[in-house]
Amino acid sequence: MSNPFGTDVDPDAAPDPMTLARAWVGEPDRPLVMSLTTVTEDGAPDARHVHLFAIGTEAIRFHTDARSRKAVHLQVDPRVALAIFWPEPLRQLVVAGRAAPVPAATLDDDFGRLSRYLQVLSWVNDDALAARPAGERREVLAAFEAAHPGPLARPEWWVGYAVRPHRLSFWRGDDTGPSNRLEYVRNPDGTWRATRLAG
Repeated sequence: MSNPFGTDVDPDAAPDPMTLARAWVGEPDRPLVMSLTTVTEDGAPDARHVHLFAIGTEAIRFHTDARSRKAVHLQVDPRVALAIFWPEPLRQLVVAGRAAPVPAATLDDDFGRLSRYLQVLSWVNDDALAARPAGERREVLAAFEAAHPGPLARPEWWVGYAVRPHRLSFWRGDDTGPSNRLEYVRNPDGTWRATRLAG
């Protein structure tokens, strides 16, 4: 997996955090997995993993099914936490922010960039299918694929969210010295305040 891990950024510098986040993520040759923590109806954290789709200048995008539990949580409380870990070399990015729905035009473009497998899966994979035996699930997937050989439009339940961070924490491990975190907190005027913290 191709990833610069911030090697093009001076480890003692404090660049724009979204620029640094894009440098760490790079252009992965397969979907990058990140944890997503939402807030349940009773205020408890609920974590799972999703694919990071893109990092822009202001937000981080991911997609899900509008019928999913996380989508229900986000309708009630848009606060989220994201985390990405790279074991080699030791890096971790943790983000706190608020999620907002992605516009339909952007969603259509994003869906068109998915692999064929993920597009088909977005159409057929629901709770009813999940309850069926594994062999039947594969048959349903294959049948849908055979019945829809051409390009697929985005299903209405395939939605996306853009997380606008208010805090980003970049952790770097160091085999020869102390690990450390570079934490950014957004100021009321939209600028960022950077602080070095112990790892």
